[in-house]
Amino acid sequence: MAETITIKLDVEKYFSPTQDDIQTAKAFVRQRNDYASLLGDRIDDILQDAEERIITICYKYNVEPTEFEISENYNKQMMEEIGNVMDEIEDEILDLIYEYSTRCTNDKERINLLTAWMALLGRGNRNLKTTLHGYLYKTLRDWESAISALRFADVPLSSAVTKGKTFMHSIYTMPEVISAFKRAEDFNATYIRKRGVQEGAVGISNNGSTNVVNMAKTTLQMAWMRNLVLDYEENGAAGIYILRGSNFPCTLCDDVCGFHSVNDAQGILPVHPHCCCYAIPIYQRNNQNK
Repeated sequence: MAETITIKLDVEKYFSPTQDDIQTAKAFVRQRNDYASLLGDRIDDILQDAEERIITICYKYNVEPTEFEISENYNKQMMEEIGNVMDEIEDEILDLIYEYSTRCTNDKERINLLTAWMALLGRGNRNLKTTLHGYLYKTLRDWESAISALRFADVPLSSAVTKGKTFMHSIYTMPEVISAFKRAEDFNATYIRKRGVQEGAVGISNNGSTNVVNMAKTTLQMAWMRNLVLDYEENGAAGIYILRGSNFPCTLCDDVCGFHSVNDAQGILPVHPHCCCYAIPIYQRNNQNK
C-alpha cells in the first residue's frame, strides 16, 4: 500500500484522520483480502475435485471424443451423474461465499442484513445464485472441451485428471485442446467448435472457473466494505475518505479517491476486482463521538 498519503479536507469542518485511523483502515483491507484469498483457495479445491469427478464419470462411459457433449441427448444417465456433482458444488460454493463474506462481523442482525443484500447481487438482472449458476455452466462447458480433447489424444484417465487440474484456469492453452482446434468442425463440444471463443467475445474466453473464483472474492470484498461503512455510520462518521491502496496505475480508483459523505459512501468500494483502496472514517468537529 502507498506510503505517501495526501488528504485534502476542510479541517475547519472535519477532524483530520489520525495515523491510527489510517493504519486501522489499511489493516482492515489486508484482512479482507486475506479472507478473500482463503475463500478463493477453498473454491479452487472444490472445483478441482468436481473436475476430477466429472472426468472420471465421462471416462467411465468411454465417451467418443468428437461426438461427446455434456447433454442428455448424448447420454442421459451420464448427464444425471454430472448434474448431481454440479448441483452439489453450487450449493457448497454458495454457502462458502455467505460464510466468508459475513466473517467481518459477529452481530447476528448485521449478518442477516449482509446475507439478504448479497443474495440480490449479480450480473445484469440476475441474483447471486443465478450468476454463480451461469459461471458454473460455463465451467462445465470448459471441462467438456478438455475431456473431448484429452479423449481424442488418447490420454489415459490418471493423466487426464492431472492435466485437467493443471489447466483448470487455462483450458484453452492445454496442448491437447489447441490440437483439437485444428479439427474444430469435427467436434460437438461447444468451445472446441468455437475454438475457445465465447459468443460475442473477442479472443479466447476467460475460463468459467476463474469467473467463479473472482465473483466469490469480489462479493466478499463488497460485503466487508459495506459492513465497514455501516460501522462508521453507526459510530457517527460524517463520511469516508478513500485512499489508494496500491501504486498500480488505475484511473477507476483515482476517480473515487477523496471525501464522500456517509449518504454516498455505500457501494463505492471495491471499485473493481482486486481493488485495494481503503476507507478512513471522517468526523465533523461538532460530533461529540470523536
